[in-house]
Amino acid sequence: MNMLRTRSIRPAVAVAAAARPFSAAPLLDGLEASTSPASLSTGAPAGRSSCKESTGGNMPGKQLLRLVYAKRSAVITIRQWKEKGNQVRKYELNRIVRELRKLRRYKHALEICEWMVLQPDIKLLPGDYAVHLDLIAKVRGLNSAEKFFEDIPADMRGRLTCSALLHTYAQNNLSEKAEALMAKMKEHDMLKDPLPFNHMLSLYISCGQLDKVPGVIEELKKNSKPDAVTYNLWLTVCSSNNDVETAEMVFLELKKARVIPDWVTYSILGNLYIKNGLSDRAATTLKEMEKWISRKT
Repeated sequence: MNMLRTRSIRPAVAVAAAARPFSAAPLLDGLEASTSPASLSTGAPAGRSSCKESTGGNMPGKQLLRLVYAKRSAVITIRQWKEKGNQVRKYELNRIVRELRKLRRYKHALEICEWMVLQPDIKLLPGDYAVHLDLIAKVRGLNSAEKFFEDIPADMRGRLTCSALLHTYAQNNLSEKAEALMAKMKEHDMLKDPLPFNHMLSLYISCGQLDKVPGVIEELKKNSKPDAVTYNLWLTVCSSNNDVETAEMVFLELKKARVIPDWVTYSILGNLYIKNGLSDRAATTLKEMEKWISRKT
């Protein structure tokens, strides 16, 4: 396929949490951020609708969020809203899509994306196509996602949509396709942020190809800077290898880079210390994790 053609917290829990930022919603938080000023990660809590019409009327967010059964149509709800003379704004629909994705209501989120594509007055951006692609992969599978990617307008087929496809390959443990896409992205100068590299790290960890991790991190540092997700995945590899020395080196690098560790960081370190009988270090680390959690609650 021509991708770029011009047309005790248990270790398992910590590992899963480390990979979570690109398993679904957070990946697309970053992607949807390209279509609106705020990223998805700052959206309303799951289960609530933050969609308010600026004119005072309520968007059909509550009705859409109440569509518990997959057979019910999100599009019908939107049409009924419009038939009452109400306006439907893109940024409000994006918020609803975010809420639905948080609730894992991917079918209804996809229906809204497909409806927006058909509206001549809604201008879609690369981030919209990236979110759409990810939802297609979740609802209809990899082949449909690849077909959608090929049909995306040429001027929309860039860094964000490629990252979304790469994310899909990583989720399906398709190393060869992911590596080929990474090569294309490098050729087209699309590797300017840590997200694609984090996808590859997640993929190699999932496939047990830990020997490829150092090369990915080295390449990442040539093009961008590691973020918290990168360091958490790197620490996950250290934990898998039971390598306390390297883990502490990675954590020190994180601190020097002024990257803020989160509870996942401390959880991975704490469990590694526990495995190696380093009770004092484990206690100190887990206290830091508790402090982080208390600040967020």
